[in-house]
Amino acid sequence: MENQMVNILIVDDRKENLLALEAVLDEPNYRLISATSGEEALKHILKTDFAVILLDVQMPGIDGFETAKLIRAREKSQGIPIIFLTALSQTKEHVMNGYAVGAIDYIFKPFPPLVLKSKVEGFVRLYLGQKKIEDQNTVILEKNAELQKSEALARAITDTSIDTLITVDKYGKILSVNPSGVRKFGYTKQELLDESITKLLPVFEEQTLQEVEKKSLIESKGIRKNQNVFPIEFQISMTSIDQGSFYVCSIRDITEKKYKFDQLEELIKERSHALYESEEKYRDLVEGSPEAIIIQQVDSGEWTFINEKGLQLLGASTKDEVLGDSFTKFIHNKDYRLVKKNMEIAKTGNKSEIFEACVKRIDGEVINVQIKCIPFAYLGIPSLHIVMRAITELKQSREFIKQSEKLTVVGELAAGIAHEIRNPLTSLRGFTQLFGLNEGSNNEYIPIMLEEIDRINTIVSELLLLAKPNEVEFTQIELEKLLETIMILMSSQANLHGVEIDLRVDARLKNRCYIFGLENKVKQVFINIVKNAIEAMPDGGILTIKIGQKNDQLSIQFIDQGCGIPQEYLEKIGNPFFTTKDTGTGLGIMVCQNIIENHQGLMEINSEVGIGTIVTIQLPLFKKEEEEEVYTY
Repeated sequence: MENQMVNILIVDDRKENLLALEAVLDEPNYRLISATSGEEALKHILKTDFAVILLDVQMPGIDGFETAKLIRAREKSQGIPIIFLTALSQTKEHVMNGYAVGAIDYIFKPFPPLVLKSKVEGFVRLYLGQKKIEDQNTVILEKNAELQKSEALARAITDTSIDTLITVDKYGKILSVNPSGVRKFGYTKQELLDESITKLLPVFEEQTLQEVEKKSLIESKGIRKNQNVFPIEFQISMTSIDQGSFYVCSIRDITEKKYKFDQLEELIKERSHALYESEEKYRDLVEGSPEAIIIQQVDSGEWTFINEKGLQLLGASTKDEVLGDSFTKFIHNKDYRLVKKNMEIAKTGNKSEIFEACVKRIDGEVINVQIKCIPFAYLGIPSLHIVMRAITELKQSREFIKQSEKLTVVGELAAGIAHEIRNPLTSLRGFTQLFGLNEGSNNEYIPIMLEEIDRINTIVSELLLLAKPNEVEFTQIELEKLLETIMILMSSQANLHGVEIDLRVDARLKNRCYIFGLENKVKQVFINIVKNAIEAMPDGGILTIKIGQKNDQLSIQFIDQGCGIPQEYLEKIGNPFFTTKDTGTGLGIMVCQNIIENHQGLMEINSEVGIGTIVTIQLPLFKKEEEEEVYTY
């Protein structure tokens, strides 16, 4: 970060003065940009981000004071430090006028080169430090945005899952358990937290988490609070974060399934001795099975039977589409050897373990399944009874829960970092205020330092808010009044770009233009859209804002006369980190879309290159009980 290239703007109407300044400030990591007038300086500021500006006071056209006012009026440039250089009056009134228009330092010509160089170096350090904080804040905000989008869905999946979902640390201590687990094992949540996983799964008394984690799906036994033992299937996987590792364990009660399997296996054994007499009973059982069942001859490898569930799993409409094929035809290449190995085990007369593999459906879709092969004789022919169960959704849910746990920990870590930053900020601000009291009001650096400390504190406050959002309530919002306020706020930037903002409200909506929501969030969306529209018209133009009604929805349109967005870019707008701006992150539109969705609204962007862009937002119209439904848009 210290060696990062920074931009410095030097403004003087005399070229020999510019050459002198360039000689004094000649550093490898300084990119010096010169301007000979206030007008030229403003054009550079519209395109480039500067660490500090050296500005001559006396210039033809726009002088230094007026140039500083215009720089401060623009939101993006209002925080750039300005050092005035002057060879004119050194009176107190003249100097105070410079500070009043936005300067943070005043140097009289001729100036000592070392002093100027040291001051510029100080402001560059402040600039690089602020950039570093902003970069770190951006990374944490991105993580928190991802966390907030997925956490609610993850919680819903976890709480409504029929499977027991438990997280444990690397020592086997229980960190969390979902409602299904509480019901299944008979404990309260408090009785299980911080207890050993062996309390529920005795298999871990003999095997470590690391040993079990290497296996895909395990049949075992669970123990309830009343000491009843019941059969289960469970899978455990490890995930790692910066602070360590933890495991996610998914448990399913297979009491009913085990009973059916035992019945089925017993029936298979009976068929080996009395084939024909139990044929009808066997067929009824497998046809009604909730699992996909296929019968394949050992010698020929051809299928002689598949039940209705099997047809659905493979995407077939009739049995004629698959009967006569070999099972390996539907196996994905990467799992071919695994399936072949287990089928060879079954051909020797032994049951294979339950294993997972990928199956290719007739329509080309690849799905994840659990497979078990059981040897038996069908119609007197040595065959394999192949049982399959689709687990694609189960695997996706487990992976989503695993990722959500990681994001939760990242959010807590972000909150901890923000908290630790605030502690030293308190001391810094206190001592800075104390220095100001001791030295009086003549020290020009004290207000600057306090302003920068408060700016850092604001960023940290936003970070804490993202890490743990506050619960807020929706209120009635007068849309026309809100947009008029935004027009006032954005008027300086609009004037700087030569843009006129025209607000048009359907006459039938006067005094009835209300929505229900969070005013600050809706305001954030509108400001972002207006700001983008102004920046899209660097040569000036008209930004038209129209408010109308369509059924029970308010329609707000922002119509600019900018350069427009190419179609190939338009489709990607709203994706994280995709932006058409040189310094953008692509998160602004994504955040706006999220806010509008949370208000039960819709956001649509249409654009044509060379003509302009139209952003349309629809939000539910808030109606008082005494109002009647009128208007059509």
